[in-house]
Amino acid sequence: MARVPEIRERDDVAPVYRDLFDEVAATRGGQITGPFRVLLNSPIPALRAAQLGAYFRFEHSLSAKVASIIGVTVGRETDCVYEFTVQEAGARNNGVRPEAIDAIKYRRAPEGLVDDELLVWTFTTELLRNHRVSEETWEAALERFGMKPLTDLVGAIGYFAYIAIAMNAFEVDTRPELEPTIPL
Repeated sequence: MARVPEIRERDDVAPVYRDLFDEVAATRGGQITGPFRVLLNSPIPALRAAQLGAYFRFEHSLSAKVASIIGVTVGRETDCVYEFTVQEAGARNNGVRPEAIDAIKYRRAPEGLVDDELLVWTFTTELLRNHRVSEETWEAALERFGMKPLTDLVGAIGYFAYIAIAMNAFEVDTRPELEPTIPL
């Protein structure tokens, strides 16, 4: 159970914010789902996060597999039940190898990771753990992905981290239809 009220319907927000509710819903297929049920307790940042999230869901320059590796890595590094569970399901749907997901899930990585999996995991964990990326990792990622995708990679890490931190603070475990999959 979340620590804050869940916003599910347009009438759950003050009339002055109902247009923002509609805009957030528009970025989510017409419904308020997932983290936005709690983020809408502050509608303006929720809308901005939804717009950023829509970019990282539908418009970014990364492959679906790379984006999924970022998502599961951020979910695991933040020990966020919500983020990891949702991202794990997406990773499986996006063709990420089960061995890679399990390596991240059970904290065996970098063992079990290869190629882009290893590079993205390394970049993400360096940034989250050390608050910096080593020159070696930066150069490898820049050479592999190029500047725009690398910029999107950094943005995706930040977006997923924002969602994970919020879900942890608000104690949102996962979507009702999903069983938590992260071992804490």
